[in-house]
Amino acid sequence: MIEDFAIAIGQAWLVKQEMMELDKRKIWPYHLPEIAATESQILIAERHLHHPLDQRYKAFLKCANGWKAFYQTVDLFGTEDLISGPQKECGEFHLSYLNEEVIKKSGFCRGDLLPIAGTKLDRDLFAITRPHSSKPGLVVWFAGEEIDRFPNFDEYFLAMLEYNRKELKVFLEQG
Repeated sequence: MIEDFAIAIGQAWLVKQEMMELDKRKIWPYHLPEIAATESQILIAERHLHHPLDQRYKAFLKCANGWKAFYQTVDLFGTEDLISGPQKECGEFHLSYLNEEVIKKSGFCRGDLLPIAGTKLDRDLFAITRPHSSKPGLVVWFAGEEIDRFPNFDEYFLAMLEYNRKELKVFLEQG
């Protein structure tokens, strides 16, 4: 479990920053995380969704209200992205186009899944299970099929940090 998201976000940014310096061909975009969400922004998102946000995802939002290109071209959504805009549309599009068999195999229905990260450049979608689902707070990674699942938002965040570290290692090996 992440004790302090501010520290975890700082560590993730250090990795991204080092990648940015080594990425001579500009393979990936690089952005700072957004400033912290206010309590009001979180409440507005929860009212719009008609349910509370997962506590661990909310802990992240209180430190960073989203992060463009958090992992490769995948944007980690902020409160506004949960309500409207291109990220919301992207997440809903990817969720709506998942094969019914893929959804069934996941053990959830579409209504159980809230898109929290995605990209317009490929099929990656990360969805957190809503409070009414059989396993609230689980994060599922889809890319046409289920790629992985994480028991909670913290584990998702740490896994993406590890994927970024692996990318950094590739950049370091390439010189």
